[in-house]
Amino acid sequence: MHVALDGLRDGENTVAEMAGRLGYRSAAAFSRAFKRVVGVAPGSVRR
Repeated sequence: MHVALDGLRDGENTVAEMAGRLGYRSAAAFSRAFKRVVGVAPGSVRR
């Protein structure tokens, strides 16, 4: 999730792109896992 956090912070990657890079089948599954680990939604990190 640290890779995803860094990738979303720089604003160059979408949530769907990060989900694919990390092997998730859907952005929704990635978003749930990200929020469970990091504590905030990936969309809010990207903004």
